[in-house]
Amino acid sequence: MKKYEFAGEVKTSGGKILHRIRALRDICGEIRAGDIGGFVESESNLSAESGDCAWIFDDAIAAGDAYVDRDACLRGDAIACGSAYVSKGSVMSGHSRAEDNAYLRRASMTGK
Repeated sequence: MKKYEFAGEVKTSGGKILHRIRALRDICGEIRAGDIGGFVESESNLSAESGDCAWIFDDAIAAGDAYVDRDACLRGDAIACGSAYVSKGSVMSGHSRAEDNAYLRRASMTGK
């Protein structure tokens, strides 16, 4: 079963079309089926694997070739873009930004 779908809301940022996501099933206790998440440019920005708790919350964005997986999450207005890889339980929050070839593993990044 799919983890999430595009919720129908779109916005543009940096010339990219971003899609808000909605959970299709409960995900690791915190996210319930029907919960609205953040924004992705494509389905390839967020892991859809069974058992992976990775999620994008609030108005956070994953775009370009950025990828969020392995129980990592983006919160607030965080942005992962370019070829950034956010993994292994990493948490980005606030106005933090990971871009280019950034690699976050078991990390916490907060921006004001």
